[in-house]
Amino acid sequence: MSNPGPELFKAIAAFQATKPKAAMDGKNPHFRSRYATLESVTDTARQATKHGLSVIQLVNGDEVITMLCHESGEYVQSCTRVMASKQNAHGYGSGITYARRYALASILGIVADPDDDGNAAVNSPPPKKEAFDDVPFDGGVPDDLRTPEEKARLEEEERKAKHHPQWQENRGRFCAILSMELGIDYYELCSFLESKGMPRPSGMNERQRRQVLDQLRTESGRNGFLNWKEER
Repeated sequence: MSNPGPELFKAIAAFQATKPKAAMDGKNPHFRSRYATLESVTDTARQATKHGLSVIQLVNGDEVITMLCHESGEYVQSCTRVMASKQNAHGYGSGITYARRYALASILGIVADPDDDGNAAVNSPPPKKEAFDDVPFDGGVPDDLRTPEEKARLEEEERKAKHHPQWQENRGRFCAILSMELGIDYYELCSFLESKGMPRPSGMNERQRRQVLDQLRTESGRNGFLNWKEER
């Protein structure tokens, strides 16, 4: 809940015109970087009192409520979730400090962390390759269990089906997980999904295919597929 107004916005603009920047007095040995501590951010925030601004921070359960108030009575507020690194008093206290620091800097527009110009994202290691990424496409059933006519029919149906643009690059991994992890034949899954009025996996996007796999990993999802298979 907030009660903003022109006097508040005018004061915020005046304060931000000073380009408030907190001193980087903290050191993160893990990332080898410096940052502004809560004390430093608070010292910088106090300069806003020259413009009739003040800040109130309250802890409400797992949230920190930050209110930016103007002497006119106008105010805005934000809620920041407390993320505790450990489920004890020390971890909770550290989470509150972290939330207060970021919320305070954010609501006043105070620079509290170094800008690495995107280097952290650009120089981050490539995503870990997932299992089955290099496994070629396979329907999941050995060829000798299908007649040539049946195999040709299934492949023709697959060719005629509407494919999602990313299917070609993802189909090998999907079918390998389906057959090697879940023991399910791709073509049988297609028939099962189509019986439910759903598109076959080749017509789904990556998120939808993941949802199908996740559902088949559950007891209810697998039983649903097996029951359908027995009743065919």
